[in-house]
Amino acid sequence: MKVVAERLLLAVAALVMLGFGYINAGLNTYLPTVTSDQDVWAGQAKDLTWFALLAGWSLAMIVCVGFPRRAGGSFWRAKGSEAGAVVQGLSGLVAAAGVGLAAAILFNITPWDLGESPCRYVGSCWPNEPQMYSRMVPGLIGALAMFVMACLVLWVPWWIRVLTPVVLWVAAVITLHAIWVPVLLPIFTGPPR
Repeated sequence: MKVVAERLLLAVAALVMLGFGYINAGLNTYLPTVTSDQDVWAGQAKDLTWFALLAGWSLAMIVCVGFPRRAGGSFWRAKGSEAGAVVQGLSGLVAAAGVGLAAAILFNITPWDLGESPCRYVGSCWPNEPQMYSRMVPGLIGALAMFVMACLVLWVPWWIRVLTPVVLWVAAVITLHAIWVPVLLPIFTGPPR
């Protein structure tokens, strides 16, 4: 029964992780955006939804790992299951693809790409691409950490495989939001470099 419950939980977690890229992009709607004609669109104020998204997707990343396998030893030395490693690794790959796809869709289908707002600099729609890439960093860090931890299923204890991707992703999201206005926004509002 425990194996069936774990497989069902892993299947649900894998389906949920399909939306990781859009949630990563959703967390970025709280950041100000500089358009290609150098207008600054204010981001949303952080509210309970931002924290709920962060907590919900952290939980989804945790669930993707599956249950620990204790072979008579300590919980802290317990290894994860093979099914959990497969789901965690595939979820990491799907999450990375989702982050890239969501960023490409959200940044390439915009009013300034449709001709409503021309680019300010000739030959460059600065800062569209640098903003897009910088917003992708937390999601890619989390996705890569999930994949790497899945590959280490035989050598790394279960609790480390669970916590490492979540801690890295949350730290990257918080760091990005902390440095966006004081550090990155002045770069994006200036001329291309």
